[in-house]
Amino acid sequence: MEIERRKRRHSHIDIAPLVDVVFLLLLFFMLTFNMAIDQAIMIRLPKSETSDIQAGSRIVVAISSEGDVFIQDRKIDITAISAVIRHQPGWSPDTPVNIRADQGVSLGLLVRVIDGVKNAGSRQFNVVTERQEASR
Repeated sequence: MEIERRKRRHSHIDIAPLVDVVFLLLLFFMLTFNMAIDQAIMIRLPKSETSDIQAGSRIVVAISSEGDVFIQDRKIDITAISAVIRHQPGWSPDTPVNIRADQGVSLGLLVRVIDGVKNAGSRQFNVVTERQEASR
């Protein structure tokens, strides 16, 4: 007599929707991470009609209205700016550096920061401004 074996049902969970959700969350956090860096130090940016948002920069130098210089939200001495920029993760001479200076900062301090960025070997830097609507 031959005994018929029961067929086992193999149940499995479809993980495709889970993978989609994980990728969407990853994308959301990657996009908001850069915005969070920009908002850490309170700076009133100068206004410009030709302002252009620069994306993709990993290095942000901020100058507060009191004259304090920050790189990636860490306060540094202005004399060490070149060395600190060169030791940033992912730095290369082609990595653009965004300089966010408060509108009340003296021109001399801004020029010293730009010199420090150039002395670090950076080939590209941007002075970040806010867009001002053109008056007609």
